[in-house]
This record gives sequence, structure tokens and C-alpha cells, in this order.
Amino acid sequence: MAKQSTASRTKILFPIGSKLVIISSLLLITSLSTITILVSIFMNTDIRATAEKNNFIVNQRSASEAETVIRTIHADILTLLNVLAAIPEQETIQEAARFFFQQNTHIAAIVTSEPSDNWELLNSNFFLSNGIQSDQVSTFIEQNIDVVRRAEFGTELLKNGMPDFGIPILVLFSSWRSGVAVMVFFSAENITENFGTGTNASFMVNQAGEALVHPDQELIKNGENLSNDAFVQIALRSMEQQLQTQYTDADGFTHFGAFQKLSVANLIVFTHIQTDTVFEGIVATTRRNIYLTIGVLFISILFIWFFSKTISNPLEILTAAAEQIEAGNYHLELKMKSQDETGVLMQSFVNMSHGLANFERFTNKAIVNVARKGKLQLGGVTKTATVAFIFIRDFNEIAEGLSASELVQFINEYMLRMVPCIINTGGEVDKFLTHGGVIVMALWGALESAGSPEKDALSCLRAVLMMRASLRSLNHQEWKGNSRKAVARIKMGCGINVGEVVAGQMGSDDRIEYTVIGDTVNLAARFEGPNDLFDTDILITENVYKLIGKYLLVEEMPSIEVKGKVEPLRVFSVVNMRNAAQTTQILKDLESIPKTMPHISRNCVGPNGPRTMAEVRERW
Repeated sequence: MAKQSTASRTKILFPIGSKLVIISSLLLITSLSTITILVSIFMNTDIRATAEKNNFIVNQRSASEAETVIRTIHADILTLLNVLAAIPEQETIQEAARFFFQQNTHIAAIVTSEPSDNWELLNSNFFLSNGIQSDQVSTFIEQNIDVVRRAEFGTELLKNGMPDFGIPILVLFSSWRSGVAVMVFFSAENITENFGTGTNASFMVNQAGEALVHPDQELIKNGENLSNDAFVQIALRSMEQQLQTQYTDADGFTHFGAFQKLSVANLIVFTHIQTDTVFEGIVATTRRNIYLTIGVLFISILFIWFFSKTISNPLEILTAAAEQIEAGNYHLELKMKSQDETGVLMQSFVNMSHGLANFERFTNKAIVNVARKGKLQLGGVTKTATVAFIFIRDFNEIAEGLSASELVQFINEYMLRMVPCIINTGGEVDKFLTHGGVIVMALWGALESAGSPEKDALSCLRAVLMMRASLRSLNHQEWKGNSRKAVARIKMGCGINVGEVVAGQMGSDDRIEYTVIGDTVNLAARFEGPNDLFDTDILITENVYKLIGKYLLVEEMPSIEVKGKVEPLRVFSVVNMRNAAQTTQILKDLESIPKTMPHISRNCVGPNGPRTMAEVRERW
């Protein structure tokens, strides 16, 4: 309060208001910039609407023409097959097929899967003119026999044949009649020539994301699958038959995009245009207007510059100070050079930073960071989080051999090693409990998640394995202020569970606390106790095992009965990480934990760590 009184009595010799009046009168000329911006916005809106409309029309036309070509081919083939089926003479069938291929030079082959008489009608002129072998047809069908079987049961699918034939060929798999499939090999050029390759480029994929028609022929030649393309993913996830949207590609470029799902072979036709291309004209016009505005403003800036220094320099210092506080650095020393409002504000910043530095030591830093970013919501929010309770086993026996000061020092030295394991893996210490000993309640995924419940749970297991190694190192070192006899060896007991919790600020008007509650928390607390029964140190619930058990080496313990649960619950004791790379990463992470001994750590975790619970107990 004394500092505030002093600040309030500081005399303001040069009010900022007077400076702003002078600057504002000179900045009226910036109205030119406002006009330029407004004109750009209006033009932008009109051009955007036109570009989206044109893109949508191109997509509709490309989709319609592609569907027409495929349906025409399909109808012609079925008609041919039905006619040929009625002709008994083989020579007449071949003559009819040759006549058909003369009229449809773009069709390379027609093959049916009829068991009795498997037809293979080949357009010899097509193969000769393109320099490819006709026996590649049979090879292709054998490689896609699963697609043939699906077609026999009515599934219609179009596949890319260019990787096998070396030329743009599409293969239509469809049903001819019950239990019989027909495969039509035809040139993709009839479809490609109808697709836009200029500013509005179109391409087509099947339901599996396989590129069938694309302006970049290398994609087709290499048989690329575009399932990971941002635009294709939108269409595959969408329930809409056609949609116009805006998306950003893998290179960071924004596009106007439209897609339409065809009613044949589950095909999707895409059309897109890069927004930079659309707005290229308006950007050029805006650039010229900006140059004009800059020329006019230049004269004004010469006058404003002399006044702005008295404001900009202090504001820059204050901005840097605000960024330091936002980053969590509260140790600021700002020198008050001016006697106006900025000078008073600098002193207030210093006072505030010192107060925050003292305050943060009494609360959870993770909560402070989230609150600082404005992400801390009032009330409860349901989240999926991993909860761990870490307990010092046989704490009462240890405490009996220590004085009060030694006990506090012992706990602090223990926490000095344990808490960084939690913080460094993205967890937060929810609270320290003293019920029956010293218990740390830690959370992963409650305040901020690593990306998924699985990643949060893995982070938790990395933390407790780091604690195991750090605790082993601690047991091999001399304690400060107390004897090794009083604290011969300490072991931890840890219970871990994952599931839904209610997270939020709880308390009264006088005091609130961020915490989590729910059955997930209660079950994690109850799983810590059985460590004494099983002579283990890390126990996880079945929920954790189902989520990340594939990454862990565990041994199942006898099921336990838990109050409030009808059936006994499965219990798993954690031995180590299963993957050598993961265990090696834990060893690297341990380098940041105070006083961790590398040769001891490698016996607890890492590729040379324990592989069974018997080894864990032996190395304790």
C-alpha cells in the first residue's frame, strides 16, 4: 500500500494527453489509408464471390462430364456383353468384339470373371499403338483379385492402371450379372481432357483416396494415394454430396475448393484455385494505393517522429516488460526516466512484478500459466486425464527417526527430485497431501493436454519411471542434515488411473483452488495402497493398461476389491517401457533431474533396465 501511495503522489509534468492531441492532428492524413483499405475490402468480397462461383461451376462441369463418360462406357460394355452372351459361335463373338473396338478405340480390354467361359476381349490396335503387352491385363487382374471379388457382389470401383501399363489407363470394376464381374480397361484421356488444368485445376480420386485423374501426371504414374491431402480429407469425412470450402494445403497455401461425389464407383471430383491467384489483381491495385499513401504519410511521419520518441521508447520498454511477465519472469528492474504517465506506469510494473514473483511460489505454476493465457474457465469441465498418487512408503517409520527440521529437509530433498519429473513431462502437481504420510497428487491432461489421452498417459508413465530412477540415485547418496541410519532406504508407492474427471475452480468467495474430482481420482488413490501388499512401486488400473499397455512391460497382480465396486479390479505392476527408444528417451530426460546418477539410472530404466518385477525388487 505504501508503494501505491507513493506512486499516486508522483507529479505528472508532461501528460500523455497533450502529446496525443498534437499527434492526432497530424495523423488525420491517414484517412487515405482508410479509404484504400475500404476499397480493397469491397473489391475483395466481390472477387471472392465470383471466384467461388466460377470454381463451383468448373467442378460441376468436370464432375458431370466424368460421370457421363464412365456411365457411357459402362452402359456400352453391358450392352456388348449381353449381345455376345446370346451368340453361340466364338468366331462371331470375336468379330463383334473387333467391330466394337473399332468404334470405341479408347477401350483397351474387356474381361469377365465368368467361371464357365472367362471372356478376355482385347483391342489389339490399342496395345500395338501404345507399345504395351496385352498379357499385362491378366497380371493386373491377378494383383487386384480382391477388387474382382468385391465387384462380383455388386461393388463398383475405378482404379488407376498407369503404374502397371505406363500410360494413362483406368480400370472399371463392376458387376455384369449375379456373381460375375466385368473389368473394363480404357484410356483416361477422355476424362482428362474435360478437366481444368489452368487456374481452376480439377482432379479425381476414388473412395480409397487413390489418384485417378490429376494435372500432375507423375502422381498418376507413381500410383499416389491422396488420402492425406487436406482437401481430400475434407471430402472423405463429409456427408455432403457436393461442397464448396476454403482450405490450406501442406505448403501453407490457401485455396478455394469445391468437390462433388459421383453416383458411379464412389468417385469424387475436386476443383481448386489458389487464393493468391484470385486476388492477384486486387493485390496489385492495393499495392499501388499503398505506395501513394506512403508518399503522403512520409511528410506527416517527419513531424510525428519527433513527438513519438517521448512515447514510443517508454512503451517499448513496457511492452518488453509485459512480455517478460507473460513468460513468467517477474524479476524486473525498470528505471523511471520520465515524469509523465509512462514513468508512473513503469514503477507500477516493477511493484506488480515483485508481488507476482512472491505470489507464484505459493501456488501451482501450471495453473498460473494457464490463467495468464486466459484459458482457465470458471466452473467444472469434464476432461479425460491421467491421475497419479505418489506416496513415500513406510513414511511413518522414516519420520520417527528424524527431528522436525530434519523431516522437513528430508521431504524437500525428496520433492526436489520428484517434482521436476512431473513438470518436465507436461504434468502438473495438483496438491501435496499429508494423510498418513506425504502424497503427491499429479495430473496429466487436466489443464493442458499433450494431444491425446494416450500421450498424456505415456507422459505420466515416463514421469513415474523417472521418479523410480531418481529415487534410486537418492538412496545411493548421503542425506543432508540427517544420518543414513535414520533414512536407510526409501521406496515409493504409485497408483495411476485414467478416465473422465471434473476439472475446475472450486472453493468459496474467499479462497478457490483448481483441482479435479471424480471416480477416476478416487480409484487412482486407492491403487496406491496395494503397493505394500504386492511389494511393488507402480500400479496401474485396467483403464491405463487398455490405453497404453502395448507400450509397457507389466505383470498382472491378483485382483483387488475396492469399496464401491461390485467386481474385483485388475491390477498391473509396471516393470519398464517396452520399446528401447522410449526407455533411452527417459534416460535423456533424467539428465535434467538434480543429482541423478547415470549408472544408477540405467539399472532402473533404459534398454538395460529391469524386464520383470523380480528384477525390479532385486535392484531396489
